[in-house]
Amino acid sequence: MEKPSQSSPAAPDLEASPSPQSNKESTLTRRWNQTLDPTNADLVCLLLCFLTGLCDSSAYNAWSCFLGMQTVYLTGNTIFLGLGASNQPASKPWGWLKSLVSIVSFFTGAMIFSVVMRRVGALRRGTLFVSFLTQTILIIIAVALIQADLIPHTSADQSLDGGPLFLELIPIGLLAFQSAGGMTCSRSLGYNEIPTVVLTSVYFDIASDPKITDKPTTNVKRNRRIGGVVFLLIGAIVGGWLSRSSGGMQSALWMAAGIKFVAAIGWLFWKAAVPK
Repeated sequence: MEKPSQSSPAAPDLEASPSPQSNKESTLTRRWNQTLDPTNADLVCLLLCFLTGLCDSSAYNAWSCFLGMQTVYLTGNTIFLGLGASNQPASKPWGWLKSLVSIVSFFTGAMIFSVVMRRVGALRRGTLFVSFLTQTILIIIAVALIQADLIPHTSADQSLDGGPLFLELIPIGLLAFQSAGGMTCSRSLGYNEIPTVVLTSVYFDIASDPKITDKPTTNVKRNRRIGGVVFLLIGAIVGGWLSRSSGGMQSALWMAAGIKFVAAIGWLFWKAAVPK
């Protein structure tokens, strides 16, 4: 007599359902790699103009050189570098070296930021976050050295012209390098009319605009250019007053670091572009 067949247990499902943890990771990865919508990002570019004025006014008071403005207009670093060929100004025989370090650091920063951002995706959420976070960290390192009183940073220190070690070249290089990162982001976002670090071309574009007298709603690029000038001017005014305060230039640089960090966090919550 045959034994009744016993039903075998159900075979386990070979394709296990993804765990909640893996779902969460994939969601975070997708969000990290999202391309952001540059709409309204001109406000971030205007904020970068403010930070240029803030940092450069403080740096000029302390070291007689600029960090972001590298052009030949007015008293830019290229003019300072040219004057060094004739040993001028006589009171600052090594001033040209500060300008040279600033120019080279800015150039290097522009090259590195632009190459890296192009390769990984300039408008990706993670790219913009890391870029701004890197800029923040560089500012913090520079201001920490100044805060520790390791770097000459007051008008009284200028008579030393850096001393034999030229220690002020360290924060100058760091701050100029990160300044290039801000301009790279501005260009990546597509707002070329807000270069964030230079105003010569902006002044010309405003003056030569055939629609300069149009109402604000019909000439947005003109509005952005004027906004860039105003924000940079306000930043320079704030930086000047902070340099005169008890906090010195450190307070201006801490403010710049804080604002850039907030901007970095802001990219994590920025609206993503609509997939095409």
